[in-house]
Amino acid sequence: MADSLDSFKSFIGKSESATDVVTASTMVRFAATLGLADPPLEKGAAIPPGWYGGLFPASHRPDKMRTDGQASGGGIAPPIPLARRRIGGTRVSFHEPLRIGDDVMRKTEIADLQIDPSGEQVTVIERNSLSTSRGLCVVEERDMVMLSEARADAAPKTTPATPADAKWTQILEPNPPLLFRFSAIRFNSHRIHYDRDYVTKVEKLPGLVVQSSLISQLLMEMCRRELPAKRLTNFDFQNLRSVYDSDGNVTLNGKLSSDGKEATLWAVDAKGNLAMLVSAKFA
Repeated sequence: MADSLDSFKSFIGKSESATDVVTASTMVRFAATLGLADPPLEKGAAIPPGWYGGLFPASHRPDKMRTDGQASGGGIAPPIPLARRRIGGTRVSFHEPLRIGDDVMRKTEIADLQIDPSGEQVTVIERNSLSTSRGLCVVEERDMVMLSEARADAAPKTTPATPADAKWTQILEPNPPLLFRFSAIRFNSHRIHYDRDYVTKVEKLPGLVVQSSLISQLLMEMCRRELPAKRLTNFDFQNLRSVYDSDGNVTLNGKLSSDGKEATLWAVDAKGNLAMLVSAKFA
């Protein structure tokens, strides 16, 4: 199976570009969904880190959609013939704030494609570079993990030890309206986040999957809230296991390093499992 997937390595290096505009209405939707007050609304106001996620909505039409709601391929996306899709990890660097009214150009490229020897997992590393007339603003690399049904159902590999001595803590209730609204902001039609019949009957999962992008965004918000004088420069997360709304509340944690230049943040599911581990750096 792995040999038959090797042809998809020809997609490495392919790229495409798109444009969008930073609008106040997108900021209003982010703030409302995350329960935050006073979003940036004035032209020229800097937007918070991560809120660029409301830009560049998915544009695949119904005839280019898989059963799970994801794009079936086309353009630079390799049509990997594996049934399940997840986000493995994401690495973001922030160079220049995006601002209300900005015309933004995004270059998306396939930076790498890694094939598991079993042929049951393919990881596509997608790099998105966002720029304005002022220059490069954000670079985001995402590990898009394609899995066979058997691999998706397998128990997670050994995960790192859960950090201790959290200085910041927040409880997240992953209710359906929150998951739906966050998917709507990003125009994310992946059914595992909002279609309970699909996710429980077809993918045989215990409940709606809480978006890793939602958990990571709330951990970014924790940095903004706890360290208002610091500028976030890097935010890298490992998605260690899926989190389900049926399990109950998620605990978000964080602590600052002794030199004040880095923070470790993490999410623990209702069963006590480490679900996400984050390294954040500041200027």
